[in-house]
Amino acid sequence: MASSTGGESRGMRLDAWLARAGLASRREARGLIRRGAVTVEGEICRDPARHVRDEVVRLEEALVESPAEGRDFLLHKPIGYACSRDERESPRVFDLLEADVPRRRDLLIAGRLDRATSGLLVLTTDGDLVHRLTHPGRKLPKRYRVGFDGELAADAVPRARAGLLLAGDERPTRPAELVIEGPGRATLVLREGRTHQVRRMFRALGAEVTTLHRDRVGDLDLPADLAPGALRPLSEADRERLLAEPGSSESSL
Repeated sequence: MASSTGGESRGMRLDAWLARAGLASRREARGLIRRGAVTVEGEICRDPARHVRDEVVRLEEALVESPAEGRDFLLHKPIGYACSRDERESPRVFDLLEADVPRRRDLLIAGRLDRATSGLLVLTTDGDLVHRLTHPGRKLPKRYRVGFDGELAADAVPRARAGLLLAGDERPTRPAELVIEGPGRATLVLREGRTHQVRRMFRALGAEVTTLHRDRVGDLDLPADLAPGALRPLSEADRERLLAEPGSSESSL
């Protein structure tokens, strides 16, 4: 991923080091460092901007493993797999990983999909990346391809754009972009992630979702050559697309 030239030769910021090791978000890491919970080469370090590369880093006396390459992945989640570590919910997306995937037990899911939904998942040990992909304040767009039964309300598109008050919720959904592609087919772009939101929105608009597939997060599309159940390392270009400021390319419908 990163080269060994330029700024990378200095190593990585200490707060990023902890985040990439999956121990905290970047913000949480800064708090831990400033309160003296982190040592570098045996000395307390309170500077989040301190660069480390080969030094021994400990968090509250526990060794922090070096955040090696290849710990961020794109996964094409198939239908039928749960985003869970509970073995009672097998089959799980973690069952798709080979035993030699680096730090597989430490991988986190950034933006879950329910068992009946397929599509793009990001798996990472980087707590900061998870935070940035899931924090509601970023309004990160996520695109879903929807198959449905029934007839959507004639005013479904403007109602989705205005926001829907769903059963059991205290506030309307954020404005969403709905495009009806044809009979029983639609595309929906959301900028939030409520439980079963797509299915609940379509039900409120008069239809029932039959198939659901997420093919885009931020500016990153699910690669066309990534088969269901397959994963690949997340490249630096992929990270940049994921972390691009929302609105930089709109929804790309």
